[in-house]
Amino acid sequence: MQDPELEDLDLPHILWYFGELERLGWKPNGINLIAIALRKMFEFCNLRGYATFNEQLIPVPRKEFNIPRVADLETFKKLLKQIPDNSPRPHHIRNRAFLLLLWDTGARVGEICSLNVDDVDFKKRTALIKTEKSRGRRPIRQIFWTEETSKHLKIWIEKKDHLQKLFKFNDPEALFISIAKSGQYDVRGSRMNSRGAAEVMRMLSNAAKIPILNTHSIRHSMGRDTVRALRSNSAVSNVLGHSNLDSSYIYTMLWGEDLKEDWSKVMKSRGSPFAQPPKAARDFPRTKSRNDSNTQGRLRPVVVKTGKYARMTRQ
Repeated sequence: MQDPELEDLDLPHILWYFGELERLGWKPNGINLIAIALRKMFEFCNLRGYATFNEQLIPVPRKEFNIPRVADLETFKKLLKQIPDNSPRPHHIRNRAFLLLLWDTGARVGEICSLNVDDVDFKKRTALIKTEKSRGRRPIRQIFWTEETSKHLKIWIEKKDHLQKLFKFNDPEALFISIAKSGQYDVRGSRMNSRGAAEVMRMLSNAAKIPILNTHSIRHSMGRDTVRALRSNSAVSNVLGHSNLDSSYIYTMLWGEDLKEDWSKVMKSRGSPFAQPPKAARDFPRTKSRNDSNTQGRLRPVVVKTGKYARMTRQ
């Protein structure tokens, strides 16, 4: 926006900026976040007494619904295969433990990065994490992981302790740390962040020759599998740490093969309007002749033997 003075900005400048974002290929959902941020900024400026225009005039594009991108089990296995088994290299050990913890818990990447070593209970294979997006109803929640993941976490912590003897850690209490330099900045020993996790996913995806996956696609996978197993919106909310059930609703919306499977069950129970009534059996046993006492379709008299003094009455 050519770095103008704050008081010189007006609505046409904001609209021009949105148009440039669209020209660069930004999606409506991304522009929606920027519009909300600009509204908040100008609201703050107005409260501080700056002469700016009314922030409510900034249009906020309606968000579009997109089907979440889900990392299925086969795709996740392809990522893991790019990490050599029994490799002594620190980043291989860390990346395997990090991915397995993401897969088992379905936690947000920021929540995993915020974990400290002391938060981990290896005996019960559980930890308490601060829910990243909830500051009210669900400030913390419990996560669990499998025995296999616990084994790789222990291997990583042993390697981390060894690295701490080689160079200084900025965040020694962090469970996952950066172990490589980033350009001219030495971030070794600093807490791993979402940008570092995204770079790991990018490199592994390229090595596996699959479309680049992000860490949130693994979280979507946990939400989808929870719905498959429990068919409960509240269960998804508890596992993923949603403070609002509306956030969990998207996972109960089936699509693809899941939707087709449920549709097939419904149609099978409803029946087809073109179904024909069952035909009569052709192998019915042949009836006896007309002269026989069991002639088909006729009543025959029944002889009843009575006692010596019995009387017969007519009905």
